[in-house]
Amino acid sequence: MSQLKRLLYSDLARQYELEGRHDLRPSLFRLLGRLLHPRFLPAVLYRTSRSAMLAGVPVLPQLLTYVNLVLFGLEITPRCEVGPGIFFAHTSGCVIGARRIGSNVTIFGGVNLGAKQLNMRFDPALRPEVGDNVVLGTGCKVLGPVRLADNVIVGANAVVIRSVEPNTTVAGTPARKIQTAKAILS
Repeated sequence: MSQLKRLLYSDLARQYELEGRHDLRPSLFRLLGRLLHPRFLPAVLYRTSRSAMLAGVPVLPQLLTYVNLVLFGLEITPRCEVGPGIFFAHTSGCVIGARRIGSNVTIFGGVNLGAKQLNMRFDPALRPEVGDNVVLGTGCKVLGPVRLADNVIVGANAVVIRSVEPNTTVAGTPARKIQTAKAILS
């Protein structure tokens, strides 16, 4: 199975898991409906865009990025490496310009990940990095060369300008640690 297919399958499997579904082999009609779903199709467009960029295909990556922006309000650069299991709870108003996003990350609407200053050439050294199993709450901003470690929860409308240690929940402007993630989950 190609890398693109593996990533899309993992994205779809995670979406089914979050929805409490267990049948990963639904009817063709239900599968087509899932592929066109506004929580999954943006991932398909992004993954295809990135795959085309890595293959050196001209124009297609930018075209698919524009389609994602127009249809779903999601601006995500194909230069950002995204691990398997991405889940867009909502895409409207999201700007994803991170250097890397880990596995099983959930992104709510209005999230911004990017540089602190204008950076049109996409210098990875100026961009945030997101670990695995991170939840980015509605409207949060993660700016600059910061790292969100694994199992971090960023509260709604938080502004993160400093790196966050593993298993931590942050909230506020600027974002501050409010408790460990384990305390929330137990």
